[in-house]
Amino acid sequence: MRIPLHRRRTLVESIAQALETKNGEAASAFWRCAAKKMLIQLSDVGIAPEFAAQEVGSLLHAVLDDMANRTVMHIA
Repeated sequence: MRIPLHRRRTLVESIAQALETKNGEAASAFWRCAAKKMLIQLSDVGIAPEFAAQEVGSLLHAVLDDMANRTVMHIA
C-alpha cells in the first residue's frame, strides 16, 4: 500500500525546512523542481497525471501547514 505524500512526515518537514531558508524566486524554483521530480516519480509507478497532480497539491498544503505551525510555535 502506498502512503500519500502529504502523510510522509519526513518529506513534509524536509521540504518545509528547505523552503524556510529561501525567499521569493529561490523558494518558487525549489518548489517547482521538487514538485516536478515527484510528478515524474509518481508517473513512473503508474499514477495517472491528474491523481499525481492532486498528490503534489496535497503535499504543498501539508508543507504550508507545517510552516505555519512552526511559525506559531516560535511566536508562542
